[in-house]
Amino acid sequence: MSDNRFDYIIVGAGSAGCVLANRLTASGKHRVLLLEAGSRDWNPIIRVPIGEALTVGGSIDWKFKTEPEPNLCDRVVPLPRGKVLGGSSSINGQLYVRGHQLDYDEWSAMGCKGWSFNEVLPFFKRSEHWAGGPDAYRGGDGPLKTTFGRFRHPIYQAFLDAGKELNYPLTTDCNGADQEGFSWTQYTQTHAFPLRCSSATAYLHPAENRQNLNLQTKAQVTRLLFDGVQCTGVEYMQAGRSVKAYCNAEVILSAGTYQSPQILMLSGIGDADKLALHGIDTVSNLPSVGQNLTDHFGSMVQHRCKITATYHSLRNPFRFLGALGQLLFARSGPLSVFPMNAQAYLKTDPSLDRPDVKFYMFPVSVDNSASEPRYASFNGYNIHWGVMRPFSKGVVELHSADPFTAPKVTHNYLKDPRDIATHRAAFKIARKIHNTQAFEQFRGAETDPGAAFQSDEDIDNYVRSISLPQYHPVGTCQMGKDKKSVVDPELRVWGVKGLRIVDASIMPRLIGGNTNGPTIMIAEKASEMILEGSKSRV
Repeated sequence: MSDNRFDYIIVGAGSAGCVLANRLTASGKHRVLLLEAGSRDWNPIIRVPIGEALTVGGSIDWKFKTEPEPNLCDRVVPLPRGKVLGGSSSINGQLYVRGHQLDYDEWSAMGCKGWSFNEVLPFFKRSEHWAGGPDAYRGGDGPLKTTFGRFRHPIYQAFLDAGKELNYPLTTDCNGADQEGFSWTQYTQTHAFPLRCSSATAYLHPAENRQNLNLQTKAQVTRLLFDGVQCTGVEYMQAGRSVKAYCNAEVILSAGTYQSPQILMLSGIGDADKLALHGIDTVSNLPSVGQNLTDHFGSMVQHRCKITATYHSLRNPFRFLGALGQLLFARSGPLSVFPMNAQAYLKTDPSLDRPDVKFYMFPVSVDNSASEPRYASFNGYNIHWGVMRPFSKGVVELHSADPFTAPKVTHNYLKDPRDIATHRAAFKIARKIHNTQAFEQFRGAETDPGAAFQSDEDIDNYVRSISLPQYHPVGTCQMGKDKKSVVDPELRVWGVKGLRIVDASIMPRLIGGNTNGPTIMIAEKASEMILEGSKSRV
């Protein structure tokens, strides 16, 4: 393989990039360079399902932060992103959710031809090895292992029983025919070592020894290279030296929702007036780059627990060792899952065509009195929620032309009053769930926000003060039918040639669920489009 010339260059070995590296090298016909700014995924904490508590904020996290958020009392919000093979799929909570079928039909209706649910379903199925076996909705022989968790805690069961008590629907498979209702959570796990099934585990490692794949870690892309409007390659820094690599076919940006637009802008693709402020020459004037930033955002209602059944009990070294034994020998117990093992997709208004809020049962107390939340600090449990399709939009911009300076991110959480109204309704539903007979044996005093918070104004102020992003950012390189977007429905960047974007940033609207599974689907579909295009170049 030539030292610096390839058919395809993939920027970012995250949830999407690992998929592309596997699929584009499978035939042996194409030479592929995969660049990852982070390290290899050798850290053993990555393997442990509950390891997110240690990976977030650590050495394999980019540790981005927002600007002071104007609607959250100017708080600065941490934005964890994986800086490691597998990207955020190596540090996330491993929840597997596709979103609602109507989410993808909405993309199609917005002009994204080929992205309706029936058109993306085959790629969801192709990616997946569902432990329950294949059916009309689920895949059975894909690389990504998905399964239910192996920890049926009594508080989780109380949550499901509460849903039944309140006459909400129950669903056996939120990724099947109907998402709405209470259900057990599904995970990207294997029930064998390594437990976490990241995109690197599922896709990259099986392909890593292929002669036509060149993987470089600790290689941070600083800019794209152009000959006129033709993208010809990339420049990256590795071990203190600048390296240039060139492509015969395409460069594919899979750097994620914060960094794909940053790399575009550093390379002259974005709002021409704003680029000029940083001394960057314009290659393509695309003011939509970095716009449309959206994330799931929520809050919680928390109670003390009357019995010692929460994760706080694991502070006892004997109980922790018992849980560790369950993990090691049976791949079960409290350490075998990220502790949100029961969930509900519900409507705050019955007239809605799909659920607009997701609730999680979380048998872990959260102490918000310190500058950074502390977990399992007392014997308690809470119900988290997230608004699935917020109307508030943020933006990713440049702080400077220095590629090693973090992007400037303002999410504008809760800017749109419709989001506050949905949070208020979700708060009231969470209290109803807590107050059911199903929770009678567990329910102690409400600690957050406390019984004194009753008025709508009280609730709104609480949500602004105790608010929890769910780290599912999308939309900053949105797909669309014209140059008001960033990429076309084939994911090619408007105004230039030889450049695509394949990651969560292309979502025109946030889907109603966790974004890792849909991002892998996007990469599966993109790989087919890219390979089909390669045939026409032969």
